[in-house]
Amino acid sequence: MSQAAETTLTSRQRYWLAHLQACAASGKTIAAYAMEQGLQAKTMYAGKKALVNKGVLPHTRSPRFQRAQVSEPVVNSDWRIQLPNGVSVAFSDPMDARTLGTVLNTAAAIE
Repeated sequence: MSQAAETTLTSRQRYWLAHLQACAASGKTIAAYAMEQGLQAKTMYAGKKALVNKGVLPHTRSPRFQRAQVSEPVVNSDWRIQLPNGVSVAFSDPMDARTLGTVLNTAAAIE
């Protein structure tokens, strides 16, 4: 962050920026870092949102849609889906679209 950008932050924004940078350096999730530091994760997320909106922190949300490519023809009912976050979902029984959507959305949210 540049000196000019830092001087435009309020003291509260600098406080959350320091915690968010420490959290990132620790490799922990915001929830784990907040618990360890005795902070409210909800408040840290609000601070992060304000800093993202101000352009101090980058927007980190991944795109909601990903291009899919079938790597091999499907010859049975076994499925394995590799998500961009590294999580794999595998199933072999028929699954309705709503259940599959719930499973994939949940797996995609894992950090």
